[in-house]
Amino acid sequence: VRDRLDGELALASHWVVMKQLGLLVIFIAVGTTLSGCVSPGPTQSAVSADEAEKITEEIKKLNYPWSQSNIHNDIAFLNRIWSDDFSYIMPDGTVFDKKAGFAFFEDSTDTYTSAVTAPFKVRVYGKNFVVANGDYHGAGKDKDGKPFSRKFRFTNVWVRQNGKWQVVAGHSSQLE
Repeated sequence: VRDRLDGELALASHWVVMKQLGLLVIFIAVGTTLSGCVSPGPTQSAVSADEAEKITEEIKKLNYPWSQSNIHNDIAFLNRIWSDDFSYIMPDGTVFDKKAGFAFFEDSTDTYTSAVTAPFKVRVYGKNFVVANGDYHGAGKDKDGKPFSRKFRFTNVWVRQNGKWQVVAGHSSQLE
């Protein structure tokens, strides 16, 4: 009887181990299958590293003249890089579109003598979609000749439309 009980216990424990291994195999198979269904995460780029680097340089080359547009009052440049449905949120919460942005520049009585964007970071999320952010420091004189120094932190969303990069949305927060 004892040998029979030992044999049944060995068989029962063998089935328990096999059942546990079977469940483990099922979990691994399901997990592996599901991991293939997940889209790339937000920090993963749908472009190669070389293409992402090229896009980053393109955006940096466009951002510099944008930062200098306050000095040169270059509305023609802004017209090229702001999309027709452009929307920007100012530090005070004011939202302006492309037309209101032009009016803001044209009506400004401030004279900028320097404009620097640093640091400036570009995150590439595909061959046609980029998010850029950084700090902007502009200095100059107001309409009364008083010096000013303004610092902002910004985020801009760039989209390649019809072969050219344009900003569709942005936001800035005043630092000082």
